[in-house]
Amino acid sequence: MSTQQDYRPTMKDLLQRVNPDSEIKIGDRINGKIIFLAKNQALLDIPNVGLGIVRGKELYNEEFLSKLKIDEEIEAIVLELDNELGMLELSFKAIGKDKVWEEIQKVFDDKSVIDAKIRDANRGGFLIKVKGVDGFLPASLLSPTHAVKNVSVEDNSLLNQMKKYVGQSFKVKIININLENESLIVSEKSVSDEIAHLKLQKYKVGETVEGHVVGVVDFGVFVRFDEDLEGLIHISEIAWKKVEDPRKEFKIGQKVKAKIVDIDADNRINLSIKQLMDNPWKEFSKGTKPGEKFVGTVTKIVSYGVIVVNHEDIQGLCHISQISEEGIDSPAKIHEILKIGDTKEFTVLSLESDEKLYLTLLPFGKAVDVQKALASKKEEEQEAKNENVEAK
Repeated sequence: MSTQQDYRPTMKDLLQRVNPDSEIKIGDRINGKIIFLAKNQALLDIPNVGLGIVRGKELYNEEFLSKLKIDEEIEAIVLELDNELGMLELSFKAIGKDKVWEEIQKVFDDKSVIDAKIRDANRGGFLIKVKGVDGFLPASLLSPTHAVKNVSVEDNSLLNQMKKYVGQSFKVKIININLENESLIVSEKSVSDEIAHLKLQKYKVGETVEGHVVGVVDFGVFVRFDEDLEGLIHISEIAWKKVEDPRKEFKIGQKVKAKIVDIDADNRINLSIKQLMDNPWKEFSKGTKPGEKFVGTVTKIVSYGVIVVNHEDIQGLCHISQISEEGIDSPAKIHEILKIGDTKEFTVLSLESDEKLYLTLLPFGKAVDVQKALASKKEEEQEAKNENVEAK
């Protein structure tokens, strides 16, 4: 038999005693003052009511929780009127979500810059968190600073390089909000483009800049200057000689000087190294005539002949027909006569206005005859093609 001494009032009883007119029920929003904060729970003092507790997933997320302070007045939603601790069971979940999405919407509307923490990476980009909300930063929308441009021999995995950024925070702009999935798409490039646009106003085409190599790819070299401006030196603008592989010419971190040759409407900067150098072809073509000797080294063997370069980086082609007096009927036979690295004395066969140099290993007179025969054959083939077109 229970006695009056054993009786323990519930929270509902207390509510009725303190405020008989109290109509607090599950789902209501009530205000309280935070009196205790921990990683997994928060205690609230509810005026004229008692204590309420928020815990676990009902705290919403770490981002929201980290902004709360002791003695702060805050709103919460009632989940239970009397839990096992004799308190109101409360939730910040809906409240926190509303506030966070309010802030996110404002950042989006104002086109403001915000921090995005990198959680993970995949080949498409980065998984991120913005104010505790999940989002995605596509690789195509990274700033030049973080875009991976070089896959070296030592680390040929693009994904491994991207994962090095996990844990860091990037300055981004929100470009898409998906309320249904509670997710975001952000762009780091939007932020860097604005900075670049302002900085680029002090630069003009024709100016020389100094920077360091931050990426080397098949088609050229990326150079960063003025802290976060980045330009591309296309493979054709690296040197006056033909460059086959930029990776053999440059290393990451190498200092270079380059000339600004173009800045387009999208703030893309094109640079050139070769335009800071004298064109060796000009002097060579002035003082060189057909029939003169040309000492050069074989740098490449192709199906139609060999590429030869002299000490001034002047490059020429010795056609397959100009390699042997006996004639070569198969490209494979070129390798029996010449090897990469061989230095030979060639003869200049002709110089073209578009900086093309043709060489020969044949006696000059015979070489000219072969050249004429080839030219005549090409003309005949072209005429035959034209006649076929007209006949159709």
